[in-house]
Amino acid sequence: MTTSTQKFSEFISQDDEGNIRMRLGHSTYFEKGRHIYVVNKDGSEQLITLEVHAAKPWIRENFERERAFQQRKTMAIRLQKSLTRSYPKSFKRAKGSLFWA
Repeated sequence: MTTSTQKFSEFISQDDEGNIRMRLGHSTYFEKGRHIYVVNKDGSEQLITLEVHAAKPWIRENFERERAFQQRKTMAIRLQKSLTRSYPKSFKRAKGSLFWA
């Protein structure tokens, strides 16, 4: 039995305006604002019609899930960079007496 290790949904990039590029299955999709485009093999973008949205609601669901995940990830990175540890807390953690950390 052969199983594929490739994920169905893969985040590719996000630009400064917040536009997300993702690979869903074998197709690459690009969200610009609230409009979703499919990127063709030649690199051109084609707007997804209402019929495709009705037939494949998982496209928008994956974009919403990925956008929420990227926002949580960005917030976690910012919080890690901004919080400074106090010396006693770091000392207790190193000695193993601070169990919850």
